[in-house]
Amino acid sequence: MSYLAIVSFDIKNGDADDYDNVYKGFEAIGLKKTITPDNGKAIMLPTTTTAGEFTGQSAATVRDSLCTDTQAVFTRNNIHGEIFVAVGGDWAWGRRTP
Repeated sequence: MSYLAIVSFDIKNGDADDYDNVYKGFEAIGLKKTITPDNGKAIMLPTTTTAGEFTGQSAATVRDSLCTDTQAVFTRNNIHGEIFVAVGGDWAWGRRTP
Protein backbone atom coordinates (compact mmCIF):
# COMPACT_ATOMS: atom_id res chain seq x y z
CA MET A 1 0.00 0.00 0.00
CA SER A 2 1.09 3.59 -0.62
CA TYR A 3 1.68 5.95 2.30
CA LEU A 4 2.46 9.65 2.57
CA ALA A 5 5.13 10.52 5.11
CA ILE A 6 5.71 13.97 6.51
CA VAL A 7 8.94 14.49 8.44
CA SER A 8 9.75 17.67 10.33
CA PHE A 9 12.94 18.27 12.27
CA ASP A 10 14.82 20.69 14.48
CA ILE A 11 18.59 20.85 14.76
CA LYS A 12 20.25 21.97 18.00
CA ASN A 13 22.93 24.60 17.35
CA GLY A 14 23.02 23.74 13.65
CA ASP A 15 24.66 25.69 10.89
CA ALA A 16 23.91 25.85 7.16
CA ASP A 17 26.09 22.79 6.47
CA ASP A 18 24.14 20.75 9.02
CA TYR A 19 20.85 21.59 7.31
CA ASP A 20 22.32 20.82 3.88
CA ASN A 21 23.58 17.46 5.13
CA VAL A 22 20.19 16.57 6.60
CA TYR A 23 18.34 17.52 3.41
CA LYS A 24 20.81 15.52 1.28
CA GLY A 25 20.53 12.52 3.58
CA PHE A 26 16.75 12.72 3.68
CA GLU A 27 16.53 13.02 -0.09
CA ALA A 28 18.58 9.83 -0.41
CA ILE A 29 15.87 7.98 1.53
CA GLY A 30 13.01 9.54 -0.45
CA LEU A 31 12.12 12.65 1.55
CA LYS A 32 12.06 15.91 -0.38
CA LYS A 33 11.63 19.61 0.42
CA THR A 34 8.95 19.85 -2.27
CA ILE A 35 5.70 18.08 -2.98
CA THR A 36 3.93 17.85 -6.33
CA PRO A 37 0.15 18.21 -6.65
CA ASP A 38 -1.98 16.72 -9.40
CA ASN A 39 -1.25 19.67 -11.72
CA GLY A 40 2.44 18.68 -11.71
CA LYS A 41 3.94 21.95 -10.44
CA ALA A 42 6.07 21.26 -7.36
CA ILE A 43 5.63 23.48 -4.33
CA MET A 44 8.10 24.12 -1.53
CA LEU A 45 7.19 22.77 1.89
CA PRO A 46 7.63 24.89 5.03
CA THR A 47 11.15 25.12 6.45
CA THR A 48 12.50 21.87 7.97
CA THR A 49 9.58 19.85 6.60
CA THR A 50 10.07 17.06 4.09
CA ALA A 51 7.70 14.57 2.50
CA GLY A 52 7.71 11.42 0.44
CA GLU A 53 5.51 8.62 -0.81
CA PHE A 54 6.44 5.14 0.39
CA THR A 55 5.07 1.63 0.06
CA GLY A 56 4.89 -0.80 2.93
CA GLN A 57 2.80 -3.31 4.86
CA SER A 58 1.37 -0.68 7.19
CA ALA A 59 1.74 2.94 8.22
CA ALA A 60 3.49 1.75 11.39
CA THR A 61 6.15 -0.21 9.49
CA VAL A 62 6.83 2.73 7.19
CA ARG A 63 7.00 5.04 10.22
CA ASP A 64 9.42 2.74 12.04
CA SER A 65 11.66 2.47 8.99
CA LEU A 66 11.70 6.23 8.48
CA CYS A 67 12.40 6.86 12.16
CA THR A 68 15.43 4.59 11.92
CA ASP A 69 16.61 6.05 8.59
CA THR A 70 16.21 9.71 9.58
CA GLN A 71 17.92 9.13 12.91
CA ALA A 72 20.81 7.51 11.02
CA VAL A 73 21.18 10.68 8.91
CA PHE A 74 21.51 12.74 12.08
CA THR A 75 23.94 10.27 13.66
CA ARG A 76 26.08 9.94 10.53
CA ASN A 77 26.48 13.73 10.42
CA ASN A 78 26.95 14.13 14.20
CA ILE A 79 23.80 16.26 14.40
CA HIS A 80 21.55 16.48 17.44
CA GLY A 81 17.95 17.57 17.53
CA GLU A 82 14.42 16.27 17.13
CA ILE A 83 12.67 14.42 14.34
CA PHE A 84 8.89 14.08 13.94
CA VAL A 85 7.57 11.41 11.54
CA ALA A 86 3.90 11.14 10.53
CA VAL A 87 2.68 8.49 8.08
CA GLY A 88 -0.80 8.02 6.72
CA GLY A 89 -2.64 5.89 4.18
CA ASP A 90 -5.57 6.94 2.00
CA TRP A 91 -4.10 10.39 2.12
CA ALA A 92 -4.80 13.74 0.59
CA TRP A 93 -3.16 17.09 1.11
CA GLY A 94 -3.83 20.70 0.37
CA ARG A 95 -2.06 24.02 0.59
CA ARG A 96 -3.40 27.43 1.36
CA THR A 97 -1.64 30.75 1.45
CA PRO A 98 -3.55 33.24 3.62
